[in-house]
Amino acid sequence: MTVTVPRLSAVLSSAEPPHRSALRPLPRAWTRWLLRLAFAVPYVVVAVLSIEIPTTPILELTGNQTTLDRATAALDGGVVQAVGQLYPLLSGVLLRFLPFGVHGAAVLGGLAAGVLLQLLAQAMLRRGLRMRKVVVFTIALGANPLYAFVALNDLQAFLGIALFALAIADMVRFFSYGDTQAGFRAGLSLMVSTLVDPMGLVYVVIAALTAPLLELARHGQPGIRRANTLVLVFPSIAVIGSMSVLDLLVLRDPFAALRNTVHTDSTRLSGLEHLVGSFDGLLLLAMVVAGCLLALLVHRPGAIVIVVALFAGILAGYAIGLIPVATAGNTFVTMLAVAIAILPRVSSRVTSALVMVLAALQIPLAWTAAFEREVVAEWMHALVSAVGA
Repeated sequence: MTVTVPRLSAVLSSAEPPHRSALRPLPRAWTRWLLRLAFAVPYVVVAVLSIEIPTTPILELTGNQTTLDRATAALDGGVVQAVGQLYPLLSGVLLRFLPFGVHGAAVLGGLAAGVLLQLLAQAMLRRGLRMRKVVVFTIALGANPLYAFVALNDLQAFLGIALFALAIADMVRFFSYGDTQAGFRAGLSLMVSTLVDPMGLVYVVIAALTAPLLELARHGQPGIRRANTLVLVFPSIAVIGSMSVLDLLVLRDPFAALRNTVHTDSTRLSGLEHLVGSFDGLLLLAMVVAGCLLALLVHRPGAIVIVVALFAGILAGYAIGLIPVATAGNTFVTMLAVAIAILPRVSSRVTSALVMVLAALQIPLAWTAAFEREVVAEWMHALVSAVGA
């Protein structure tokens, strides 16, 4: 017996038209790439300016620096040590051999930020959203310090978030509209997210729990939900299984890499305790409430399940060491990017106006949250000092 959440199927199924022909055509490839480069220019400029920022104790704990230090220690210690210590593999190798180290990672993150913005804006336009709404949501996501901070200072986290958002959009098309190609893309995106970001494991779990609740385009086929879900999670399971086999053969411990990645400490636990009742915690809660209100405004209350699952998953990921200590903006960027990826077209003028107002409110909310986080405030202050020097 299948248990469904009321109207959850409509939540995500309305994110894409029921027929491929209903999608607006794509512009030429060179036009899309010009837009991506245009979106990326501001972030790349900031990344270049960040080269002049002096290193501080808190900035040394950001994602890029932490990943580079761990990858350097693991790879320079030999193949055996790297097998047991370097997870996720892809981002560790990338940071270790990328030219200019963390500065090269910042430039690459700036380029990825531009590509993600264009892809999300393109998805909204193809679903028939009005241009003004696309502009407001694009500004809400891209024109704030949190988005730039994650992209330029934690490449592996940003790539994981981007891949998860795109996977969710493809997952909807696969389940609710029978787009098999989209299902394969979603599975591969989730798989790559496990190779670039430790949070990819959490994203796979969220996708696996959410997918069976979607309305199916193909009815009357026994086991179709399980089969579709397996298409999504099999690539990720295969990667994790291969990693475990390699750890078993080399280190006699199938969970060596995960054991060195998952951990808790007093600093993380005290940080979570600090959120309870603090202004910073209230801002995070406001982001969750905004996501729930957006779901209600578009008459898709089931989307609240996804909002709550993402919030809980990010907090859990921080608690067990999947997110660096000096991090900020992951919750905001993840939730808003996923909301944009599945946002349905709204016909009512009143509802459309309220959605735009809610999207616009994310801008001051994100800026306020940025100034409340010490690491982001210090990073912005150092950027301003570098420009004025």
